[in-house]
Amino acid sequence: MRKFWKVLLVMLFHCICAATLFASDESGAVQPATTEKYQKVRLQVETLAKMPAGKSAPEVVEQARKSIATAQEGLKRGNDKITRDYAEMAALQVILANALAEERDAATAAESARKMLSAHESRLAAILSGKGDK
Repeated sequence: MRKFWKVLLVMLFHCICAATLFASDESGAVQPATTEKYQKVRLQVETLAKMPAGKSAPEVVEQARKSIATAQEGLKRGNDKITRDYAEMAALQVILANALAEERDAATAAESARKMLSAHESRLAAILSGKGDK
């Protein structure tokens, strides 16, 4: 009777291990939601180069292109995890590129405003010192 239980437990253990391995194997197929996300992000990365972010943050745009290329390789191999992870990384890089472009544009505008302020302060100082407006 003990031998029966041992055999039964070993068989049960093997079934659980096999089910766990089967469930954790994500290389079988890419989920439709992952494919949809990949296509959406790929389109964003392609249009990113034509936007101001393409000129202001080219290094991040290049990183996004590499991430989307890796996601595409995962899609070709049928690996859902790689496709999902790199598509999400590319999506975050798109956001980063846009934020960097806005930041750099704001810095340029601030520098321009600072120069204008300096010119107006000089003009005001000249007026107040009695030299008049030139």
